Amino acid sequence: MTSIRKWTTAALGARPLNNGIGNHGFAGPDSMSNLGTPQAGYLRRCPHHSPNCAWGDMNVTNTNPYASRPDTGVTRTYDLTVSRETAAPDGVEAELLLVNSQFPGPVVECDWGDWFEITVHNNISDEGTAIHWHGNLQKETPWMDGVPGIAQCPIAPGSSYTYLFKPDLYGTGWYHSHYEAQAVSGFSGPMIVHGPSHVDYDIDLGPVTISDYFHTYYDTITQGFLDNKVEVTLSDNNLINGKNSYNNNGAPLASFNFTSGKTHRLRLINTSAFAVQKVSIDGYDLTVIANDFVPIEPYTTDVVTIAAGQRSDILVDATGDPTDSMWLRAYKPPNCSPGKDGSYLVTAAIFYENADRTQAPTSQPQANAYDNYCGNDPLWQTVPAYPLTPDEPSVTEILPVELRPNGSSNLWYMANRTFRVDYNDPQLLNANAGNFKFPHIQNVHNYGSNSSLRFIIQNTGFQPHPVHLHGHNFMVLQEGPCADNKTVFPQGQPESSNVYSPGEASDHFGGRPGGGPSGPGGPSGPPHQRSINTTTAEEDLIRRTIDWSKAEMIGDYGSCWDGTIVNPENPQRRDVQMLLPGHYIVLQWEQDNPGIWPLHCHIAWHLSGGMGWMILERPDDFYNNANISDAMSQTCNDWHAWSSNNVIDQIDGGL
Repeated sequence: MTSIRKWTTAALGARPLNNGIGNHGFAGPDSMSNLGTPQAGYLRRCPHHSPNCAWGDMNVTNTNPYASRPDTGVTRTYDLTVSRETAAPDGVEAELLLVNSQFPGPVVECDWGDWFEITVHNNISDEGTAIHWHGNLQKETPWMDGVPGIAQCPIAPGSSYTYLFKPDLYGTGWYHSHYEAQAVSGFSGPMIVHGPSHVDYDIDLGPVTISDYFHTYYDTITQGFLDNKVEVTLSDNNLINGKNSYNNNGAPLASFNFTSGKTHRLRLINTSAFAVQKVSIDGYDLTVIANDFVPIEPYTTDVVTIAAGQRSDILVDATGDPTDSMWLRAYKPPNCSPGKDGSYLVTAAIFYENADRTQAPTSQPQANAYDNYCGNDPLWQTVPAYPLTPDEPSVTEILPVELRPNGSSNLWYMANRTFRVDYNDPQLLNANAGNFKFPHIQNVHNYGSNSSLRFIIQNTGFQPHPVHLHGHNFMVLQEGPCADNKTVFPQGQPESSNVYSPGEASDHFGGRPGGGPSGPGGPSGPPHQRSINTTTAEEDLIRRTIDWSKAEMIGDYGSCWDGTIVNPENPQRRDVQMLLPGHYIVLQWEQDNPGIWPLHCHIAWHLSGGMGWMILERPDDFYNNANISDAMSQTCNDWHAWSSNNVIDQIDGGL
């Protein structure tokens, strides 16, 4: 693939792209994206239906968004072209996948009740692609989820595909490729669905994307860790809205505008391949009002923790003087997020209206700005604004997570199963035709028409896992530590390979912070932490057959959970939840959305290595749906024609 890629780059006449010289060290109008520049502008509430918002009397506290949504009858159209280009967002030229030649990709937005019609053109000459609209439930349109090998065939090189769907939820989302690990090389962008707000604010500053960043193209990284059994990969940098310098090379930083006396909304989006991000603003409290697409009862903190795939909407009161400026910081702790020296901290400037923009801020970090904790905020603190109470589930299942050798590589297993999709044979298309038995390697589990599912996911190793579910927001009932692996594996555990934890990898390969990250007051190198060790095995575990006639515990595994629930009348909901090393989480959701929905880790290398569980939900309710076969026919016809004449170098699980 490498030689073909080099030829393609030359043939396209790719030009070096960067964020410009900037204005006094900060990105300006020649940036690869106007996000994080003075030209970004503000987002407007219900911009397409002002002054009367489409949701009318429907608001955060009186409307269940999983059951009701407005209908404007309006369709918002976008055209996105994906191409491989040489770019230098941090001043170092690298090969990236750009959307409309932008990094991050352009913002797509609509009002709650609108439809999206988004046409995607694949200008990558030697790779398929697809776009997942992260956090959108895709109720009634599961074939628009954008996952190749599951909801569609890949979009073939030189082909186009139009996604048409209606967002069920409102708030801050994002889109990204779900073809192999393409998102690692820049293929992502913000998605905003404007809806009602339960907290007043004055100015919407819009998306603040935060991401670890790699100078090496994703396929080389993926092939490397699969070949060499190296699970963690050190990132080269950390970016805010695609901007930062590298080793003080002078590449411009992002900046934002504050107006004194006003309350500002910032939409934080962690688009990282791996990293946990700690976000703070020097000298200011942050009020959290939403996690993912779920409005919550506001709470105040000095640092917000977001794992890969997560979003948090925050409000900040501009209580300073009109001439003030300060740093916004995003820090990825080394014990959570492997990185090279100097890659842990990225800063962006916040300037008040009369601040001197020729001078960088001199503010100092908050006390907890460089906190080492990798987990999300406490479950008791994050309470959904619209309350929902979990019922007794129809099925409870225990899913231990392990990294184990499989031939020449290490792969991730959930309950003794790993996965790999077949791009030429999408799972949803098979289920639509009544084929409910899938190859073992595709890891599809038919949960039939059960009303609700409860999963106890147990992390037996010492790497974190931000767990994401497609098609649903899950309730997070509980989280906590496992005493030891014998609790999970009372009969013994299969032999594990010796792998590095994130902190150990940063130490071993020279990635401890030290050389002064951008912005003053950088971390001096907190100690790395490691949780429980994996144990050796005597025998493999045997999974039981699911009995759909009654609720039962599935799998011959022990449970670390004591049965307690945090906020049992209204537990936290979101679509990504951090699972810490040596810990468990308990997730539950209603089976109210027929389709096939991946449950997977949102760390790119873990997903590439097989950490995914495919949930076949209520197949009788979409069996023989003509919309599925019609929607898939275009991508599959184009893909079959292209793949019949080209070798598909699928080096990982495919997602």
